[in-house]
Amino acid sequence: MLCKNARLAFACLMLVAYSSMLALPVHAQAAWRSLDAGKDADNLEKFLAHRPLVNRTLTMGQAVAIALQESPVVREAQEEFLASVGRLRAARAETRAMVSANAFASGGSNSNIVSSPSAVQPQMIMGLPRDAYFDQNLMVMFPLYTGGRLGAMVRQAKAMRNASRADLQTQQQDIALMTRVSYRDVLARRAILRVSLDRMDASQERLRVDQERLAAGAVPALTTLRDEAEVAGVQQEITNARRDADLALIQFKTILGVHPGSHIELGDGNAFRPSAEFLAELTAEVATPPTKAPSVSNGTLSADLFALLKLAGHRRPELQAASQRTHGALADAAVARSAYKPQVDLFAMGDLTSHRGVSGFAGTTIGVVATLPLYDGGERKAHVSSAEAEHRKQEQEEQRIELQVAQEVGTALLNLRAAEQNYETAGKAQAAANEGYRVGLERYQAGRSLLVEVQDALAARTQARNNMVLALFQYNVAQDQLLHAVGSVEAAQPEQMAPR
Repeated sequence: MLCKNARLAFACLMLVAYSSMLALPVHAQAAWRSLDAGKDADNLEKFLAHRPLVNRTLTMGQAVAIALQESPVVREAQEEFLASVGRLRAARAETRAMVSANAFASGGSNSNIVSSPSAVQPQMIMGLPRDAYFDQNLMVMFPLYTGGRLGAMVRQAKAMRNASRADLQTQQQDIALMTRVSYRDVLARRAILRVSLDRMDASQERLRVDQERLAAGAVPALTTLRDEAEVAGVQQEITNARRDADLALIQFKTILGVHPGSHIELGDGNAFRPSAEFLAELTAEVATPPTKAPSVSNGTLSADLFALLKLAGHRRPELQAASQRTHGALADAAVARSAYKPQVDLFAMGDLTSHRGVSGFAGTTIGVVATLPLYDGGERKAHVSSAEAEHRKQEQEEQRIELQVAQEVGTALLNLRAAEQNYETAGKAQAAANEGYRVGLERYQAGRSLLVEVQDALAARTQARNNMVLALFQYNVAQDQLLHAVGSVEAAQPEQMAPR
């Protein structure tokens, strides 16, 4: 009964305490929220403290280098590569001699058999007699024959190391592409802002002239009102364009992995380079002679696409990673098949022993131990079957990636050609819009046209310039995407981070 009352009293006490918390004054609740907010601010400050502050002008190459250095995605892939290097070293270590020192001290009325901890290799198993006993042992073991198991394990670990290296290069190229596209996006957004500022200058100048003409009685008040409305609309465009440029810069800093308070200027610009010149330089090392028609099996490819596919076959890290995983799966199958073969080890031991009632002595033992599994209920067969199926799966995955890479290269080439055509078309449209505005402005100033005509001409010129900026941006991005599709986007070499 006392126990029940105690539990009831405790429950009542907790209820009162909870009610008191709910009844806290507003200022107290605000204090708690302020404390939590302060903790969040401290955590955010600690997080941002690890981000570098970059206050300088960056070329595109410098921006890519910073992104490759600071991107958490790349760093994660780097650590995975270093981990695979460690696993390869561990696999190679198993092919060498192992040495362990073991000490046994016992006492009792019965003899027994005790092994050293399994975490230490080679493991020592000692028969301990009754009464006080001490043994100091030094054991050496070297694998003579493992049925190819250790060699296959090394091959598998090496293949996984190579696959991790290729995965790292893939992440580096992805980040490099994202950095280049974001860099170009900031440039394009700022160019669109400049177009809007130019439109504002033209609109304000026309407003000034029309106000003078209004004062002279040459135009009605409606004209200046229309001018003022246009200026207000252009001001909204400038506000939105400046916001878009700032947002693009924030995204650019995020991709770089730098502190959001960094003040970064861009040193390069979006420029046009003919695709024929770009492709010729890109495929120079794998280009086919003009007299030889490139073909694959029963199909025929254009010379550019053939050279690009060949280049992608050499450089795309995804293909290298898939190939290495196939080799690793084949080695894993060899490891499984080695279980059918005998395992032979050479061993040597030295012991220093002391036993109650017996004079201490020292001795050595040298020998060979061989083991051959006879029956395991089908476990080895199941492992072999599973490993062979995994190998076949990796082969199919490799073929899938090959088809995907071919699709990406073909798509990138088509996008490049379409973007170049769009750029040329945008250039013609811009020239026509510039001339149309010039003529329309002259006619309006001469009193031979209405205000709406020159406003429409200015809007058409602005749209044509924006389209030109967008076309140039898309063309440069198409070049970057083609570089990425063939594996030619700049990336650091992972061999610089760890030895082979």
